[in-house]
Amino acid sequence: MKLLAAWAGQICLAVTVFVAAPDVFAQQRPLRRHFVAPAGERYQVTLNLKAESHSVTTETVAAQTYVTPVVHTAEVTVRWSAVRKIFSLQNDGSATIEETVTPDPQRCEEVAQISDKTNTELQDSLKAFCTFWLQTENMRYTENDRGVLGEAAASVSGNALPPLAETAPQLLSLWLKRAVRPNVILPQLELATGATSQQSFQPASSLLKNARGSETTEWLDSQSEVPAATLHVVQQLLWSSAGLATPGTEKTTLSPGQKEEAFFADSLSTLSLQDGSLLRANRSASRTTTRHVDPVPGLPQPPDFSSKLTLTVTIERLP
Repeated sequence: MKLLAAWAGQICLAVTVFVAAPDVFAQQRPLRRHFVAPAGERYQVTLNLKAESHSVTTETVAAQTYVTPVVHTAEVTVRWSAVRKIFSLQNDGSATIEETVTPDPQRCEEVAQISDKTNTELQDSLKAFCTFWLQTENMRYTENDRGVLGEAAASVSGNALPPLAETAPQLLSLWLKRAVRPNVILPQLELATGATSQQSFQPASSLLKNARGSETTEWLDSQSEVPAATLHVVQQLLWSSAGLATPGTEKTTLSPGQKEEAFFADSLSTLSLQDGSLLRANRSASRTTTRHVDPVPGLPQPPDFSSKLTLTVTIERLP
């Protein structure tokens, strides 16, 4: 599980700010955060969660069975403001930061759905998810010059993960816990437009049988009122719940009732090159679970039994 935890740390994306000297692009050096104390940053954070499930209903009429696809959806949005105060600096370039989270007075907003797609039980579960975020919270932590966070004091939620009713491994919950923080882990990648790094990996865990994953990191140019650069990170992982490898091959055979799962994350972080502050960030992640079932006579494809959770995080710098 240590390898799984290490990989989960990689997918816990955040936006890291940095200070770039005028010659950074020319020298093409990896970026590092430069902190100034005392200083403060204010952000507006919007979190959207959409749940979607696919199933079927059957009806038998005169010895003939009819199969009807059923889709249920539920969606909620919650907002809050985040104020980060840099208190002190350490000799290694890290800083002690206090972050105060204040929920929006409008609380949790339910996104209207088509009546025949609405599921009350599903909607109630998303409201419980909102409750997790709707509380004023003060967190004090350290952040090093690469943007890696270290907890310095317990927060209101402690080490609790967001309640997503996610089966192990809780990749989406781990991703979200870091994704809402207005910072990012800077890659060991030179700062140059178009600079790209790619890697594939295969987590060694009994929970991720036959898993295969990849990560792509790229620096993009940014159109902004101030000089800026955008860091684009894409991560994905595919695995089966109980895949059985055929001897002598790398293929996976899934029997009816087994699950195939996919995790996908996409992060765009725009950073100012004048003072290193975060200007905006757009992050999304999803987890899709598909259950394999036996084919039904008369249907060209087996019925679709699947579910998908999609999270979208938007962070905007406030004046």
